[in-house]
Amino acid sequence: MTVSFRATILDVLSSDEKKKKFTLLLSGGDLHPSGGGQPGDSGSLWTEDFRFQIDDTEKRDGGLAVTGKAEKGSPAPGMEVEGEADLERHRLLSRMHTGEHILSRALEKAHPGLRVFKVAVDSAETSVYLTWDGELDWDVLFEAEKEGNKIVAEDLPVETVMLSKDEAEHLPGIKGNWSRIADETIRVVRIPGYDAIACSGSHVSSTGKVGNLFITAFRGTSPDWEFKFSVDGSVLRQEYSEAARRLVRSIGCRLSQLGRVVGGLQEENGALRKLMERASQYISLPAEDFSAGGLPVSAAVLPGFSRELAAPAARKWSDANPGRVLLLLLPEPEKNEGSFLLYGGKEISVDFSAFLKESPGLRARGGGRSDWLNGLSPVMEVEPWLEALKVYAEKKRP
Repeated sequence: MTVSFRATILDVLSSDEKKKKFTLLLSGGDLHPSGGGQPGDSGSLWTEDFRFQIDDTEKRDGGLAVTGKAEKGSPAPGMEVEGEADLERHRLLSRMHTGEHILSRALEKAHPGLRVFKVAVDSAETSVYLTWDGELDWDVLFEAEKEGNKIVAEDLPVETVMLSKDEAEHLPGIKGNWSRIADETIRVVRIPGYDAIACSGSHVSSTGKVGNLFITAFRGTSPDWEFKFSVDGSVLRQEYSEAARRLVRSIGCRLSQLGRVVGGLQEENGALRKLMERASQYISLPAEDFSAGGLPVSAAVLPGFSRELAAPAARKWSDANPGRVLLLLLPEPEKNEGSFLLYGGKEISVDFSAFLKESPGLRARGGGRSDWLNGLSPVMEVEPWLEALKVYAEKKRP
């Protein structure tokens, strides 16, 4: 759904004629600018000979600045245009932004000292950044989610009012980054009896229009935390429920035991990795010596070896043989490809950082540094790698 309007292009603020990208200053236009961590509206402008796709809108002195791409013709100052905002996206961003206010207030009320300092509103998932000396975990977030959905269910009014800065600062419970607010008239968004905050973003008219709040992820360490949420909780809960039921069936445990069982498996996996790393120190690599265009190379093919088991042994071998290049190929026949490890000893002057890119015949995917590379490749024979190393070494030789 869209909302149509008329506007005048006052100026072309920036242009990239080759890519047809422009920033235009508009007079008029029913578009909400970016602010409060929320991106500006998208939409389109057009005349008979001009069409422009708006990606973002921001407030500038003298009007609204819209950034986007010209799909037909070119803009010019004084051009009268018709336009429309993408109302569906606008409404979704408004739902997200009001949902963020609700969840942030739920957390701050429940945990004194917790402070939300930044948000990144998005149509798919919104990110909330906070500082708190406590431990943010799922129990804390689930409680906030329950409180938030309770406020949504109550369908409380969401009011947007314009107040003087002095009036706004004296509202009970008001939140605002006053040191960064220069305007004397402040836009305040409030949910009576629950939340009040200085905010320039767009919002729904009542909490019932937010949707179903669903926290999808969190990360960080005290005191810096981030969590993400969506307003499409009904759909996501079904998806997560289906995934959990499949996992419970696959593992063979009750739902109430799932966290403990997975945690135990993670601990076992960590212990096994440490054991493999210690064991790898005793592995003697059966490397055969070659020459690739004067480059001393030692290579071995180890079917069925994991990269995790081979890497520590390869590093130890390379340290003991600083004048050679070590190539390990670890084929996995059932996948028709395998892992590779390439280590240049400390005395090797060749920079291997561009080797994979400049050796397309190996069809290798991976990366590393100037002295080591790893990744995957369907080429698991030594000869093609030696030839590629020969060509590369000859090109890089001073």
